[in-house]
Amino acid sequence: MKNIIIAFSNPLLTSWATTVLTRGGYLIEYSCKTGAEVARVADFCTSPVVVSGFQFPDMTAEELLGVLDGRLAMVTIVLPHQRDLIERADLITVPYPVSSMDLLQAIEGVENAAARMAVTPDERVVGKQRPSDRPAEEKLLILRAKTFLMETHQMTESQAHRFLQKSSMDRGLKLIDSARMVLDGSLQA
Repeated sequence: MKNIIIAFSNPLLTSWATTVLTRGGYLIEYSCKTGAEVARVADFCTSPVVVSGFQFPDMTAEELLGVLDGRLAMVTIVLPHQRDLIERADLITVPYPVSSMDLLQAIEGVENAAARMAVTPDERVVGKQRPSDRPAEEKLLILRAKTFLMETHQMTESQAHRFLQKSSMDRGLKLIDSARMVLDGSLQA
C-alpha cells in the first residue's frame, strides 16, 4: 500500500475520499481539516501527495501550494464555480463530481511526476538540502520553533514558517539555525 494525505474541511468529502483511496490501494497517512495541518505534517509524512478540496477554513488550495513550496504534490478537487478562481497553472485539479477512476489516475500522474522530480531535481535545488531531506531531529526542532511562535505570538503556521524563512534569509543563516535562535530566545518575532 502507498501512503497518501487527504485534506478536506467537509467531513462527507473526507469520508468519500477515504473510501475511494482505500479501495484504490492507498493508506491514509494523515487526514487534515485545514491548510495549516497539511503544512505541519508535510515535513514528517512519507506520502509525496495530498488530495484536497479547494477551500479550507484558513486558506485556499492555491495558498497551501505556495506554503508547501514543493514539499508535497497536490491533487485538488474543485467545484465548477471554483475553477474560475484558480490563478496558478501548477495547481493540479480534477472537477467535482469526479469518478473514482479519474481521481486515482490523477493521483498516479502526480506521483509519477513527483518521482521524476526526486530523481532529476531542477537547477534551483541542486547543491541545496531540500526540506524533505532534513534529518528528523532538524524537522522536530523547526516544528518546535514554529509551535513556539504560534503560541507566544499568535501566528498561524504559515506565518511562523515565513518568519523563520525571512529571518534566515535576512541573516544569511540556515532555517535550522533560525529555529534554534527562536527557541533559545536570541531571535525575537
